[in-house]
Amino acid sequence: MFSSLSIPQQEARFRESLKVVPVRNASARVVESDDPDELVVEVQLRYEGAVLKGLQRLFKLHATKRYVLDLIGRRVYEAVDGRKTFEQLIDEFAAREKLTFFESRALLGQYFQTLVRRGVIVATLPSRTSIA
Repeated sequence: MFSSLSIPQQEARFRESLKVVPVRNASARVVESDDPDELVVEVQLRYEGAVLKGLQRLFKLHATKRYVLDLIGRRVYEAVDGRKTFEQLIDEFAAREKLTFFESRALLGQYFQTLVRRGVIVATLPSRTSIA
């Protein structure tokens, strides 16, 4: 994907990705685990369209999906407050875990991709008026 972009375009895309503000899925429900290092997040599943809704009723498909987050996943999820940018979260995590910016970015990038793909968090861009 990046290979077709020029160096300035790649740099612009990277800078833009740091401005992303992760937000917790409003329909997700947090369930405390017996293990203090884990967090269970329950996400509502959507079956859109008549066919999928019919299949859901016919096969009694689950309405929710549970994800168990390990200690790092829990810390990442709890740090997402809907105000901090991805860059700010990277900096905080790097300081707390004594990592470099790039190590922290690599680790958090993977977690955020997974959490977004599973519907646990949503990636948003701040409005142009709120960028100072």
